[in-house]
Amino acid sequence: MSGFNDFMGKVSLLANRAAEKTKDLAAVAAEKTKQVSRVAKLNMDISAQRETIRKVQAELGRLYYEAHRDDPEPGLAQACREIDAANEAIASMEAEIAQIKAESDTPQDADFASVVDATAAEADVEVEVTVETPAAPEAPAAPETPAEPEMPAAPEASAEPEGPAEEAPHWD
Repeated sequence: MSGFNDFMGKVSLLANRAAEKTKDLAAVAAEKTKQVSRVAKLNMDISAQRETIRKVQAELGRLYYEAHRDDPEPGLAQACREIDAANEAIASMEAEIAQIKAESDTPQDADFASVVDATAAEADVEVEVTVETPAAPEAPAAPETPAEPEMPAAPEASAEPEGPAEEAPHWD
């Protein structure tokens, strides 16, 4: 019976060690989860601060342009000329839109059927419009659930800014 008691003692000792290891692993996993969560929050905060900088810089540029567009500093003259050219292009396109609308004999709020009817009458062509109703969608299949939940991969911190690289302005 002594052999059985020794065996049971060893099993008990192994079970206790396994429980301790499991507890240690759970603590490590909880700490890693906190770290990943903190890094994700910091990355979101960094993005928010970069957006704030972008907005303030845009407003600063707008204010400078409005105050100095007729007499900009030499290093900013090219940028002011580019803004002037873009404003002129916008004005030209808006004028073309206004001209197209003025020349059009079709009311701007006309619906598709009235335009088709008017066009068909002018061309002496018969037009048949059919409206199809879409088929009822099939019921989605129940999603498969994974056997074990997966831990998200920790985002890697980088010195590179997030988002697409912006081209440098081509000013003097």
